[in-house]
Amino acid sequence: MTKDADERSVVIEGRGSVSILWLNRPAVLNAISLDLKAELIAAIEELSNDSAVGAAVLAGRGRAFSSGADRSLLAELQDAPPADRAASYALGARVAQAMLEARMPIIAAVQGYAVGGGLSLVLAADIAIAAEGTVFFIPEVELGVPYLWGSTPMLAATLGLHRARNLVLGCDRFGAEDAERWGLVRAVVPGPRLIDEALALADRIAAMPRHAVAKQKRLNSRLLRRYMAWSEDEIALALEQS
Repeated sequence: MTKDADERSVVIEGRGSVSILWLNRPAVLNAISLDLKAELIAAIEELSNDSAVGAAVLAGRGRAFSSGADRSLLAELQDAPPADRAASYALGARVAQAMLEARMPIIAAVQGYAVGGGLSLVLAADIAIAAEGTVFFIPEVELGVPYLWGSTPMLAATLGLHRARNLVLGCDRFGAEDAERWGLVRAVVPGPRLIDEALALADRIAAMPRHAVAKQKRLNSRLLRRYMAWSEDEIALALEQS
C-alpha cells in the first residue's frame, strides 16, 4: 500500500524547475531511520531522472534539519547480526553516493540541528546554507560507532584534516558562523529566510545551461566519489569486535 504524504519519511515538493526534498519526521527532529534512507535514495534518483528538474533543495520539516541516527535504530543495531548492521551502514553510504551522483545540484537548507548523519547529508550536498543558530556536531564516537557513509574523508576534504580529526574525536559542537568561516556552508541567514534563500539560489542554478551544470557537478564530485571507496573498509571496521 502506498503511503500518504504525511506518512512518508521523505516528501518531494515540485516547484517547476526546482524541487524541495523534505525530510519528513519532525516529531523526532528528522532522525534518520532505515525508511528515511531508502526513501531519500529513491527520491534523489527520481529527481535525477527528471530532465525538467534543474536543482533541488534538501530541507527538514519542523525544528531541525536532522538529529542524526534514530536512537531506536541504534539500539536495534547494537545487538543485531553483523549482516543486518552491515546492510544498514551500506544503505547510509548509498544515500551519500546518490547525492554525489545526482545529475542536478542539491542545496542543503540547514536549520536547528545537523547531527551525525544529518551533517553527512550537508557534506554530500553541493552547496549548503544555514539558518542562524544552527548547531552541528558528530556524536558517533560517544555513541560507540565510527563516523560512516564516507563522511570522515568528506569532512577532511571540506574542512581540512586536522579540523576534521578534532571534530570527530572531540565530538565538539560548532555553530553556523563557524561552519560559514570554515567553508562548510555558503551563507548564514535568518531562519525565516532560509528556504527562500535556498530556493533563490536553486532557481538561479536551474536557469543555467543544464549540460554545463551537470558536467561541473560531476567534476566537483569526482574526488568525493573516489572517497566513497572507503565505505567497504569503514563497514568492516565498524563490524569488528571491540
